[in-house]
Amino acid sequence: MNPRNREIPVISRPLLVALACVALANLLPVRHARADVAFVVDSTVDRIDDNTADGICHTSAGTCSLRAAIMQANHLDVPAVRIEVPAGTYTITIPRGGADFDAEDTGDLDLAPLNGNQNVSVRGAGAALTIIDGNHTERVFFVDVGARATLANMTIRNGTTLSGAGISNFAALTLADSIVEDNLGFDGGGIYSSGTLNVVRSTIRSNIATKGGGLYLTGASALRGSTVHSNGADDGGGIYSSSQPLYLVNSTLSTNTANTNGGGIYSAGSTYFYNASVINNDADHDRDQNGGIGGGVYVAAGTFGISNTLIVQNTILDAPIDDDCNGFLVAFGWNLFGETDGCAFGGIGAAAVGLVSAATIGPLQDNGGPAWTHALLAGSEAIDTVFAADGCYDQNLAPLTIDQRGAQRPAGARCDVGAYEYNAIFETLFEDGFER
Repeated sequence: MNPRNREIPVISRPLLVALACVALANLLPVRHARADVAFVVDSTVDRIDDNTADGICHTSAGTCSLRAAIMQANHLDVPAVRIEVPAGTYTITIPRGGADFDAEDTGDLDLAPLNGNQNVSVRGAGAALTIIDGNHTERVFFVDVGARATLANMTIRNGTTLSGAGISNFAALTLADSIVEDNLGFDGGGIYSSGTLNVVRSTIRSNIATKGGGLYLTGASALRGSTVHSNGADDGGGIYSSSQPLYLVNSTLSTNTANTNGGGIYSAGSTYFYNASVINNDADHDRDQNGGIGGGVYVAAGTFGISNTLIVQNTILDAPIDDDCNGFLVAFGWNLFGETDGCAFGGIGAAAVGLVSAATIGPLQDNGGPAWTHALLAGSEAIDTVFAADGCYDQNLAPLTIDQRGAQRPAGARCDVGAYEYNAIFETLFEDGFER
């Protein structure tokens, strides 16, 4: 057959237009929507990324180090970056370079995204499994202005610097299911935060500073389901705060020491405790000529509010006589003290304050849950004594249906005072790797 005689199909004008559009689209560059990015760290060796412009976590050794993953995250223009850090000990070995404290390729691990609207999360395999170690030559983590960061499921330890030896936060940070320990600083041994800080189900322990052994807080902060213990400082052994505000909910301050004022907390801002336990902290710990007061709570200025909070066994000079608080406290609900000398009360005043026997409070130990607590013992005045009409609630007036450990609350006729609910049933499962 003559090819000229073959029937030619008729193509409609709309179809021609559609085909032309498809052809044109194939010639144009393809635009992809910005997507979230995930990096999986595969080396414990501290190495820099060899090309922060390529979007690939890659060092000169062909690995993805923790530092390299963070460097790449800082340079990506994406909504969110997730960095997975397997079990292992990741030690900072690259010293700070010159006077640039914010250099991402030396010194501490800097979360400083160029895209300020980016969420960066660094997640370990568990607090007992993933260890980020500052090697006592540098701070561990620095969260720069504009960042939105999460640090979770890890231990952050052995940092040394002026402000925030474990973590220094100038942005928005959530610390979850983690331990911050054995850090040494000036303002904030464990954590310094002038940004927004949210600490959940975590332990801040065994840190040392001049002010705020565990935490030094000037920005809006909240601790929930967490324990701050065994920290030391000149002022504010556990916490030094001028926050606007600080909320401590279902949390414990214990066995912290101050050489002068505020063994548990030194407060000069707006501080609010909801079902917190402040137990066995000590002021004037060094017994020198400067003295000190407020073994549990020292209110230097601002507002200090308490609701259904337990403050007992706090001392001066490790003496057997309680020194639970010093300053003006605004009291609501039902709060129990070992003694109230040195304290004045507003709110509903004496109607919100009672006494508890120290013998009915157990030691700081593993009572289940992610962080250590003080159990209430049988017969304690803290059991089932919160006013029924008020119940237990947080700063948003939301009911506290679990205690610090994650156990059911209330377990009896009424909610218990403090962070621990007596005879409660566990209904929440926690990840492995917490303080045991």
